[in-house]
Amino acid sequence: MCVFKKEIEGKQIVCCFSKTDYLVDKILIDNEGLCIFHSKNEAWKNENNFIFHLEKLICYFEEDSTQKNIFLEDIIFTTSIDKIFSDREFKKDIKFNNSKFNVNLTFKSSRFKNLDFNSAIFDKPVTFSDLSIKGIMFDNAAFKLKLFISDCDFFNGFFMLNTHFDGGFSILNSLFHSNCFFQNIITNMDKSIHDAIIFKNIEFKDFTTFELSEFNSVVDFKNIIIYKELVFHNTQFNYDEPLPIVSSVTFSQINIKEKGTLEFRGISDNKMFNKVQNVSFVGEEIDGKLFFENTDFTKFNLLTRKRLISATKKKNAKVVIGIGCIKYYNQTPLKSIEISDDNQSLVIELCNTFVDYFTKNAGFNLGVEFVSKTNQYINFFYFSDEDISYEKFENQLQKSEQAMWRLIKIDNDNLSAQPPKNHLPSKIINATDTIVNLLGLVLKIGSRIPLGLISKEDILHLVNTTLPSNIRPNNAIMINQIVLFGTKNTQTIKIKKIE
Repeated sequence: MCVFKKEIEGKQIVCCFSKTDYLVDKILIDNEGLCIFHSKNEAWKNENNFIFHLEKLICYFEEDSTQKNIFLEDIIFTTSIDKIFSDREFKKDIKFNNSKFNVNLTFKSSRFKNLDFNSAIFDKPVTFSDLSIKGIMFDNAAFKLKLFISDCDFFNGFFMLNTHFDGGFSILNSLFHSNCFFQNIITNMDKSIHDAIIFKNIEFKDFTTFELSEFNSVVDFKNIIIYKELVFHNTQFNYDEPLPIVSSVTFSQINIKEKGTLEFRGISDNKMFNKVQNVSFVGEEIDGKLFFENTDFTKFNLLTRKRLISATKKKNAKVVIGIGCIKYYNQTPLKSIEISDDNQSLVIELCNTFVDYFTKNAGFNLGVEFVSKTNQYINFFYFSDEDISYEKFENQLQKSEQAMWRLIKIDNDNLSAQPPKNHLPSKIINATDTIVNLLGLVLKIGSRIPLGLISKEDILHLVNTTLPSNIRPNNAIMINQIVLFGTKNTQTIKIKKIE
């Protein structure tokens, strides 16, 4: 009798292969009391023809009508079983749960019902090619070396939950007819380009997820057809080594069908792609939807980033860039200003005035993106694609904001404007244009006061919160005085001559 035991949820499980109703002949036992299936002694198993006994066991399960499955659980495979599982059709599900494969494993040109490799351990490379499989499960399995799948059809589901890889894996030229769960996968391989994660020439017919998976190697998706949802939710791409030719993450020739969606959703404190060197996204065909949320677009090259951002602005856009995305090298936190719909144009005008002034005065590009507007709120942020540190970007914003407000002030009971002295003509023109825009804004605010469309509190809120920097208190007081003074009907505007 085999002494093999294991415990599942407090219940003792013993060797099932030793039971007389399983095998006609008495089962062989090694010197440690383990049967030929559970024994770890490779030489002893080979001497006693392990393959012969395995074939006999499989035939028993196949021929016994009372057995719904072929149970090969907890077996230690020390000899190649490739011939047994190649060029063959199996009519029953096969359970390899908790088995260990100490040799290369190759299944080729066979037809299977369901294959269950949950919690299996693969010490050597695994290859599945030219297979028709109803469903397959690798939950909690561990691959010490590479997994290679090619030219396979999976009809009723593909499951890799909490699966660990110490080597890369490739899936090529295959068709997934039903749901696929590549979820919580962890790749522990060394950061080598040779251990890439590759999906090439694949059709995903149904829902597919890579949620919470962690990829520490190069990842390459090429020529992928998506019919329903394919989602990367809080998926981590961690390959941060510089590569001379290829990108850390590549999506090329991705075809999203009319009812298909490709989603990338990071989280606010862990943006999608934030840890990799670069991302390549080329040759996409989108008839469905491409969606991003909490994604770091600065890892895309500039042309790709501009192409995707531009696609979001088209009518009936098929590319959607949602909340929390970093589209640019530098961007300010999202600003949300509570202001009525009638006065939102004032926010937009002040933003654009500052953007124009900053670009010409500081010598760096700056833009403003209005994310959303409601009857009571307007949401936006400032951005720049200049390759400078955020600290320098933030510092330049503050300097330019203070310099812009110094162009107008209260002088002898008049609202006074004064362009800078002794500057290049381009600087003077920039300042003059900005002064005209600011004074025009003051007058527009003033026209709303007698109509009751804007209050003193609204004006202060507009001026103090629209621009990117945190204005110092003394500066804030000065700016508020200018705007409130400028809205009086009796004021005059004085522009000093340039000396």
